[in-house]
Amino acid sequence: MTFPRIGLLIGVLVVLCSGAGAQVRHDPLNPREVDQLRESAQLPKKRIDLLVSFARERMLAIERLRSAAKSGATQPGVDDSSKIADLLGDLAAVIDELDDNLAMYSRHSEDLRRPLHHVLDAEAEFLSKLEALNESATPLQKRHLAAALEDALDSVKSSRESARDMLAGQIEKKGEEKDKLDRREARQTPGTHDSDADRQ
Repeated sequence: MTFPRIGLLIGVLVVLCSGAGAQVRHDPLNPREVDQLRESAQLPKKRIDLLVSFARERMLAIERLRSAAKSGATQPGVDDSSKIADLLGDLAAVIDELDDNLAMYSRHSEDLRRPLHHVLDAEAEFLSKLEALNESATPLQKRHLAAALEDALDSVKSSRESARDMLAGQIEKKGEEKDKLDRREARQTPGTHDSDADRQ
């Protein structure tokens, strides 16, 4: 093999390796959280509560970083914008995972009315805090956080819309199921049929 061909081959390998490295994604969950989700795979309500708590932990971590920066507790010159951007990315990923799980459990006809109320309350809180972060950020912070903040806001807004629609559908469906159950129980109750006939 000639030297130009070897050089070309090495160049191609370098490009492929760098591309492969760029595709490695950061896992938004730590090993403890992954284990907790694995253990709750067959427990929809617990799994949803866990994902909400994981999202809340990211939101609290963002607020702690912002508070430390405002109070001067962090070292002078240390910019926490990149850490906040990472946490915003993790928050968006957890919310997307929550949304996927809700859709999966809904397809399996799970009763999610109570968990969905919990999700909607939490996401209203997240949305309010993200919007406050957007409004209070300095121009420099906004430049660093713009993309991550936009992604987090989009994830929360999209998930809230899906959760509202899902809750409305579940309330309607479960209400119809309750009516059917009530009618079935009424037919099985002794004397009910006779009294209905008498009224007619």
